[in-house]
Amino acid sequence: MSDILIEEITKLTEEWYMLLGKIGHFKDRDNHWYIETKWSYGQSPKYAVQHWGYVLDHIVEEFDSYENALVGLKNILTEKIKEEKEWQEKNDEW
Repeated sequence: MSDILIEEITKLTEEWYMLLGKIGHFKDRDNHWYIETKWSYGQSPKYAVQHWGYVLDHIVEEFDSYENALVGLKNILTEKIKEEKEWQEKNDEW
C-alpha cells in the first residue's frame, strides 16, 4: 500500500506545482513536503507531515505510523489543491 500512496502523493505534488505555476508568486519551499520520523523518551516513533511554504505557511500534523502519515499527506495535498483551484477560479489569477 505504501508504494501506491507514494505514487499518488507524487502525482499530487506535481499537480500542486503546476497550480502554483499559474499564480507565479510562490517560492521553491512551496514545493517541498516532508514526513519526519521522531523518536523520543524511549517511546514508539511518531511521524510528522511537515510543510514550510510561502503560500500555505507552516503545516505540521503528527501520526502514529508511517502509513498513516502517508494517508495524512495525501489528504492534506488533496484538500490544499482543491482550495487552491477554488481560489484561482474565484480570483481569475491565470
